[in-house]
This record gives sequence, structure tokens and C-alpha cells, in this order.
Amino acid sequence: MTKHPNTLAGIIALLVFCGIFLQLVLMIQAPTSDSIFEVIIRFFSYFTILSNLIVFAYFISKAMSAELGENGFWTKPETSTAVTVYITVVGLVYHLVLSKIHNPQGLAKIADHGLHSFTPIVTLLYWVVFVSSKKVNYASIPYWLIYPAFYFVYTIIHGALTRFYPYPFLDVSKIGLLQSFLNCLVVLVLFTFLSLSFSFIANWRFRNLNKSL
Repeated sequence: MTKHPNTLAGIIALLVFCGIFLQLVLMIQAPTSDSIFEVIIRFFSYFTILSNLIVFAYFISKAMSAELGENGFWTKPETSTAVTVYITVVGLVYHLVLSKIHNPQGLAKIADHGLHSFTPIVTLLYWVVFVSSKKVNYASIPYWLIYPAFYFVYTIIHGALTRFYPYPFLDVSKIGLLQSFLNCLVVLVLFTFLSLSFSFIANWRFRNLNKSL
């Protein structure tokens, strides 16, 4: 196995981190009556932020790895595909739903598109080029859904305690618990569909490449 630093992954990790950091600074500087502790808790209550942090961890682990193999957790095709699914959903939900009601300006717009456009696009492209021809175990997909399912549960409970809901389609105080639950199910269906689709593509490419050898 050829050993070398994954420079591309390192560059992507750095750019993703810059987007996360810029968004944090903007949230801290925004006028609010909340304490810094409350602002930070809210910052880490966004699925977008958590998923970008996962992407950052994914790429930084690749950048710091001397051997590009599949023995580590972050280098497994299943992990790579799950990470890609998470951040792809972030991009889709933002551009299909949230961008219609959210129009940031200046630095906020740069941070917004960094987190919702740049990160999903580069992660998907990286998966297509470097991962999509590797076999993915379908049995691992239910485990991928634990993260978004846990996030929805946390958001509903945290919102009930603080009255803060990071996304309008989860805002129980405005749309009710039943509609919030149904919206969660719709997004989980999207997660499942993309997980199955990406896994199918990877396994299809894996089989075709092996046939041609």
C-alpha cells in the first residue's frame, strides 16, 4: 500500500472548518439577550453544524492517515457513504426548503453557503471519485439512521425545555407535535432512500469493475 498524506482531504477539512468557525463567530457576535453558553448550545443544536463537524472529522482523519486503506473506521466505505448521505441531506433540505425562507447577507451568506453548498458538493464529489466503486454492506444502513433519529428526538425534547427549535419544520410550538413528527419521518425516509441509492450505486460499480478485471 502506498503511503502518503491525503492532501486533498486536508484542504477540504480546512475549508469546512473555516465555514464552521465563521458561522460560530457570527452567532456569538449577533445581538441577543442569550448568554454565551446558550448561544453555543444553540449553535451545536443545528443538524447542519453537527453534520459539518462529522465531515470535518472524516476528512481530517483521512488527511492525517499515513496509509490510505480500509482498516480504520473513517476509511470504511460504509462510513464514507454514511457521511456523504448526512451532508447531502443537509444540502437538499436547505436548498429545497430553508433557502426559500432564509436569505442571509454578507459574511453570513458566505458561511451559509459554505455549510449548505460547498461541503455537500465537495463531499459528494469526493465520494464519487474515491469511494463509489467500493462494496458497501446494506446491513449497515440501519445504523446510519441512528444519528438523524437521535437528533430529532433531542431536538423535540430540547425544544420543549427551551422553546428553541433550529428548523421551522420541527417547531412544535408553531406546527404542533404531530406535524413535527411527520416531518421527521419524511426526512428519515429521505435518509433511507439516499442510503439505499448510494449503496446500490457503489455495489453496482464494484461488481462491474470486478467483471472487467
